[in-house]
Amino acid sequence: MFDLATWFIGRKFFDEVDRSKTGKLTLEDIREAMKKRNLPPNYAKAFMEKAKGNKIFARTINWEDFQSVMNERESTMLRTFNSMSMSRNGLLKTGDIKQVLEGLDLPATEDNVRAMMKHLRGSNEYSRQGYVTYGQFRNFLMLLPHEVARESDPSRVWFEAATIVQFSPPVRTGNFKKAARAAFAGGLASATTTSIMHPLDTLKTRLQAAVGKGPTLLELIKSVPKLGPRKIYQGIIPAVSGNFLGHGLRTATYEVVCLALTPALAFPFVTETTIQGFGSGLGTLFGTCVRIPCEVLKQRLQTDQFPNVVNAATGMIKNNRRALYAGTAATLTREIPFYVTGLMIYENLKKGAVALKGGRELENYQVIIVGACAGALGSVMVNPFDVMKTRTMTGSVPLGQNLWVSIAHVVKTEGPKALMKGAIPRMAWIAPLGAMNFAGYELAKKAMNKADEEKANPKESKELSLRTAPPEDSAHK
Repeated sequence: MFDLATWFIGRKFFDEVDRSKTGKLTLEDIREAMKKRNLPPNYAKAFMEKAKGNKIFARTINWEDFQSVMNERESTMLRTFNSMSMSRNGLLKTGDIKQVLEGLDLPATEDNVRAMMKHLRGSNEYSRQGYVTYGQFRNFLMLLPHEVARESDPSRVWFEAATIVQFSPPVRTGNFKKAARAAFAGGLASATTTSIMHPLDTLKTRLQAAVGKGPTLLELIKSVPKLGPRKIYQGIIPAVSGNFLGHGLRTATYEVVCLALTPALAFPFVTETTIQGFGSGLGTLFGTCVRIPCEVLKQRLQTDQFPNVVNAATGMIKNNRRALYAGTAATLTREIPFYVTGLMIYENLKKGAVALKGGRELENYQVIIVGACAGALGSVMVNPFDVMKTRTMTGSVPLGQNLWVSIAHVVKTEGPKALMKGAIPRMAWIAPLGAMNFAGYELAKKAMNKADEEKANPKESKELSLRTAPPEDSAHK
């Protein structure tokens, strides 16, 4: 919460940014505001996307949208201000700024302090003001993207902007090492969850492969003791190896594409969601091509067509090599929409969860819950294609038959409900898989990046952890 004076300063700032005086801000208005404050122009795009929220195609934002960004990060910005201000009346004075600069090992000269105060005060009517209010500080801090405010010390960014010291904008950086790390993190997460959830996948495959009425889900569950562990875990070797290689390649491609297309965010019609969707689609295309042969072997083993993976591989290669890529059309028709929608659902659910927490970073268990929800929702949307994939790979559908002809045949002979066979076990399988694939990949990558940063800058990491804890006696009254 904040008082009327703080609200007035925020509203006045909005009116200053609104060059057309229409009560609506365009991307160019925000870019101009960034330019006046010596901030990178790509910060404007990040701010605009945050303020628009669910209004994906909007080209302007109003005062309510602008205010929502302030409200969302209010507690974080207030805590940062309180850690700097030592005065009881909640004002940031010259001595406070000097102490902050000294703590950051920056030149705490009178000229630098005056430049920083002038930079935040903005309009001329405050030019003789010997302090900075919380509202003025917040108007600057809210322009910073969330990840910059979280990962960089806001005081350092303020100093660099006020003293016209060039600093690097927050772009996605990466190289072959980071792409390889992304591949390993994604592959490891997928292989681990695949091995854990394989029994459910076996039940789903047997359910979908049955042409006609076939056994029900309840009947299959009751038959588990009779099947035994060996039958339930049949096909686990190609399943784990295929998912490790396929998902590793998919996540590495996703990272590289998002990095390469970052400059495209300068265009008004390009959003982060667009780039994420394209990167995910391309990554899924490459990853699936690697995984399909392993998936065919797995499902042939799960339906008792071969005794082991060696016999399955040699038998299929001897009879018809093309059979190793049976179901490619159905798989791609399932995989690409699933991962594109899944990642987009995941990213947007994650943003919504962060917004509900007032801009604070999600706890690990919360990230896992978001990943599970994204996986479950995505799986239901593409279940018909999963049914066709299973039938093609297990030989129930003639090799080379058109996908849509096969779907029409199933609907005609078995009814539309047949396309949703296995939806429940698939959701039960995909939810934890999504939790570990989406969230596990992100958490693993985050942990490795953090370890690298601490290894590269051990002293800086230690100082940053000390600075982020505000003094107990400086709480804002």
